[in-house]
Amino acid sequence: MKKTDELFDDFSLQDEDINIHEENITEIELERIIKLTLSKIDLKKSTKKRFIIPLAASFVLVLSFAAVFAQGGLSNIYYRLFGENIKYVNDMGTVIDKSSTSNGVTLNVANMVGDENSFYIIFEVIKENGENFAEKGNVDFENLSLDFGGSGGYSWYMTEDEDPSDNKATFLLVGNTERKTAGKKLVLKANNFTEYTIEDPAADFDAYGFLKENANYQNQVLVENSNKESMLIPADPQASEEEKEKIEFVSNIIPSQILPYNNDDIYTEDDIEENKGIIVDNMGFAEGKLCIRILREEYGNLSLGDFYFENKIDANDKKYNAYSIGEEYEGRQYDYFIFDIKSMEELENYDFVYNTVNKNDTIMGSWEVTFKADYKNVTRTFDVNEKVEIEGKRYLIKEVKISPISLTVKLNNDIIDNIKNRKHNFNDVVTVVMKDGTTVELSSWGTSTNPLTSTLTMIFQKPVDVNNIKSVIISGIEVTINK
Repeated sequence: MKKTDELFDDFSLQDEDINIHEENITEIELERIIKLTLSKIDLKKSTKKRFIIPLAASFVLVLSFAAVFAQGGLSNIYYRLFGENIKYVNDMGTVIDKSSTSNGVTLNVANMVGDENSFYIIFEVIKENGENFAEKGNVDFENLSLDFGGSGGYSWYMTEDEDPSDNKATFLLVGNTERKTAGKKLVLKANNFTEYTIEDPAADFDAYGFLKENANYQNQVLVENSNKESMLIPADPQASEEEKEKIEFVSNIIPSQILPYNNDDIYTEDDIEENKGIIVDNMGFAEGKLCIRILREEYGNLSLGDFYFENKIDANDKKYNAYSIGEEYEGRQYDYFIFDIKSMEELENYDFVYNTVNKNDTIMGSWEVTFKADYKNVTRTFDVNEKVEIEGKRYLIKEVKISPISLTVKLNNDIIDNIKNRKHNFNDVVTVVMKDGTTVELSSWGTSTNPLTSTLTMIFQKPVDVNNIKSVIISGIEVTINK
């Protein structure tokens, strides 16, 4: 008979936390992230994120995966990603070559590298008429989803085109699942995609310089946000404490007062007519934060892309908008952005960075590819069964699973602690130590929790030699991998 906590391994629990390790992201991706967060509590807000869940593959006997590495082409993506460490995953992949065609375009799942729970997948979009993607720049799907049965996550991006003259766009998808992926059938679905180019501004717009030269913009007479009441989220007595905190957070960042609408539009560039610029309607400080209102004019297929402030000394210090509001005033559409920049002194340290997205062709169609993750699973499992305390909460480390590409830690929650506090904080609690004393860098991590168990999954920056891993340290508890 199974223990009570093991019974939960047989169920697909829908109400779970999925946290992805922080990365530098575009404004468009930031919108997606907030949307996913708010969707947990059925809130509506104009936000987006690259959704995360897992994929799989089917095995083709006519060509081994080692041969794929030897041939170049698609393998160059893995070489760029892994470098010389690619040798550690030579026997962990499979050729898939399963496809679906709609409206003259083929979606092909090419190949896959994976272990028990984590994976890398290469898929392609191919124009059957031979037209290339070279001048289009980027591709974005209206919907891209993966049916896998259970909880997990993935992110995907378009890779650099190896041959600009061909008719293919190539993508890399990286993900993991809580339940075993190896050997399972999965389905990749896509609907409609748009080709677009990203246009950088012809000249920089100096936000600090503008406000310094136009001091009257710095502290203007504010107007009431007449839409605040409609933006507030109704209280839900049935909401959990975590959900209530999310609702309170959103409510607190909705402004009571906003900048007035400005009749003298501020142009960020002189050649706005050439579809390379944006129009700033107003800029200044309101309620202790920098606010910018942009006129949402239509110049062909142009729209706002990246939009943030970057530290002049530390490029990793980027301030994206904390909140944005869609507005309508006198028949014109605006977007109102609020940044956590509190003064001119702070603003002086940042450059205003933006670009615009020019949409080109949109191809309508529906694609669905079913395939099997029929690769060799080299994951090693270590039973631990040791108690550990993490951020004041007690857990039992049940087991550790490790492969050249990822690490999974299974925990049993302490029921009493979980009733008192449903939150779990696993930030920086796991370290992988090599025999030479160095630690393994992570490219992403995620957590999945239910009332009885928690699962931590970490994907390594590059594949590692498992035989050279000394130990895994979990909040001070050392689990020996190799002596």
